[in-house]
Amino acid sequence: MRKAIIYIQCLLLLAFAASCGTTDPSPVGIDLVGRSGGDVIELKDVRTVMARSRFKEIFPSVLGVAEEILLGRMNGVNYLSLYRVELSPTDFPSGSASGLTVDSLFIELSVLGNLARGDLGAIHVFVPDEAWSEVRAFVDTSDFQASSLARSPLLDVTPALADSTVIVPLPNSLLTAAIAADPSSPVIEFGLAAADGSENFVVAVGSREATNQSGAPVFVAHYADGAGVTRTGVSLDTYFADREADPADGELLIQTGVFSAAMMQFDLPPIPDAATVNVVELTMDYDSDRSFLSSLRLQIERVSVSGSDTTFALASGNTLNKQVINPLSSTFSMYLDQLMFHGWMSGEWENQGLILNPLVLNPVFESVPDLRYEWAVFSNPRLRIVYSLPPPIGS
Repeated sequence: MRKAIIYIQCLLLLAFAASCGTTDPSPVGIDLVGRSGGDVIELKDVRTVMARSRFKEIFPSVLGVAEEILLGRMNGVNYLSLYRVELSPTDFPSGSASGLTVDSLFIELSVLGNLARGDLGAIHVFVPDEAWSEVRAFVDTSDFQASSLARSPLLDVTPALADSTVIVPLPNSLLTAAIAADPSSPVIEFGLAAADGSENFVVAVGSREATNQSGAPVFVAHYADGAGVTRTGVSLDTYFADREADPADGELLIQTGVFSAAMMQFDLPPIPDAATVNVVELTMDYDSDRSFLSSLRLQIERVSVSGSDTTFALASGNTLNKQVINPLSSTFSMYLDQLMFHGWMSGEWENQGLILNPLVLNPVFESVPDLRYEWAVFSNPRLRIVYSLPPPIGS
């Protein structure tokens, strides 16, 4: 008998634990919708009257000490990298650059993990026309709307990908001119970017600060007549983002670094002030091929527009207004603050929409900005709303 009682108690505890672990935030339980006698209403496919991306600013990120460099173009943003190579006599096959003819020139970039999106496209090679450093942000701080670097184009090249290494051919003139200027200690500076007209692609490659030094960039020169090869690391490297265009219509881009948020306004029905909004679930289609993230920290805010002035504010202190998201499939869902939607549907506030803002503060040290470029591309937002009406008077 004692064993039977213990067994029954265990079953009850398991049942209780299962009920406490439900992911349904509705206090009434969604199973009541079909048998509520009209007191609980579920709206399954509430659509937007407006949905668009909103570019805010380019954060002045200093990325010269980052372990990675982004190369390519995605969602209207071109990622430009800069390299400086300082050579000494010991870098040349015979201990001197004298008499050497450059046959071919490359830089080898190691891809980090599986951090690549799209098919590798044409690369534009340029030279900087102004001094730069690893501690420069390259952002026009007058309005934080654009990046700036004076540069001269050289040529567009076709890179190759072999054994997780991007091999980018460089013009021989880079090294030839450097040797002519200083035969004993040539210095080469150049930059890489996605070429105009290339398809969307982006790849994360190791910088000279890469934890695994085998992932650091390698400058390679082959000399004519079998005179030998130079293989050496770079002395300086960094990268920055250059915003070129808005995301395509219908896309919701949420991005850090080049800050872009998702704004949306839904066609909401009116409800009595005494009604209770139990569940608001936002679902969107997620484009993993054009997204690049480990996770995003979001702040969900209510939009208020007065004339030409647009402001954003939290509707309440609800924990749903700050979330960390990590989409794992082609359809992504998240719960939103019921109080915000109750305010709109009951007429307390004018429904001017909401915004999903990326947060840049480090989750551990809130005063330390997280400077990574990460982004997610969504589309087709829709809502599932569950609300309950008060019981009739006298019932």
